[in-house]
Amino acid sequence: MRSQEIEMKRRQFLAKKGDSFAIAEGSQTEKSQTGSGAAQKLAKDLAINTKVDKANIRGLESLAWSTDSVADILDYIRMRVGRDYRNTGWAQGQIGINLAEQLEALRNDANEFFTESNPAQEDDLRRLHLDLCREFIKHLTALYEFYKKPEAHDDESKQL
Repeated sequence: MRSQEIEMKRRQFLAKKGDSFAIAEGSQTEKSQTGSGAAQKLAKDLAINTKVDKANIRGLESLAWSTDSVADILDYIRMRVGRDYRNTGWAQGQIGINLAEQLEALRNDANEFFTESNPAQEDDLRRLHLDLCREFIKHLTALYEFYKKPEAHDDESKQL
């Protein structure tokens, strides 16, 4: 079983990475907490420059939280890119490919964490990679919703 100290470090690592995904460098007042803002950039691109709808983004998030495999998440994205024959959605500007590459690169972050502390179990590296992907997608979804302007036919924009 994992020690409480390692679990606390793991949770702190995930929280810091999540902040890094969501907050771009130079966009906050404290200079000590700067991040890549990768989820923010991708969400803005998805919301403004593509015709990817909310259902696709929510489907991605739902899949991320229901699967135990990063490969399932990557397959979902690649399938969406492959089916976008008009290049107006996931294939537009290679945004789906960039998202898949970003999620695959999170394995390096998981490896970075385990260079400092040895995994208690063989599966810990895979689980941390999956948790990093979930954290990234969670922020991507929230930021997508933020940047997406309500449309007239959208159920959420109807006023009763």
